[in-house]
Amino acid sequence: MGRFILTLKSKKAQAWSFDLVIASIIFIVGIVMLYFYAVNYTSQSENKLDDLFFEGNLASELILSEDSFGILTGNQINQAKLDEYLNYQQKKDELGLTKNFYFNIQNDPTNYGLVNPPDVENIVRVIRITIDNNKIVSFKLYIWE
Repeated sequence: MGRFILTLKSKKAQAWSFDLVIASIIFIVGIVMLYFYAVNYTSQSENKLDDLFFEGNLASELILSEDSFGILTGNQINQAKLDEYLNYQQKKDELGLTKNFYFNIQNDPTNYGLVNPPDVENIVRVIRITIDNNKIVSFKLYIWE
């Protein structure tokens, strides 16, 4: 009778330790999967923001230039060149941008570019300083996917 009780107890302990091993393996696999997901998700969102910052800085630099697609003449805003940005798609193609954008200039009620952006997850604002009518004004460019 003593052996019978001993046999039952040892089998219960073996079953419990087997369950513990399986549960531990499942838990560890879950933690590893969560880790890899978190690492990849973070790097993807950082890449998107890096692309937006790069294209936003490039666009603001090109728009605030004296080239044919820029709005400056003699380091001041040229209203005729600025009005060309009312044709959004043509200017977007000329600048070589793949992202949507719009910009505004302090003390100018007009927004230039794709004015009403839809609800987006990632939007970047680039602020630069320029001169308009011999006054220092801020130039704000918004860019998104």
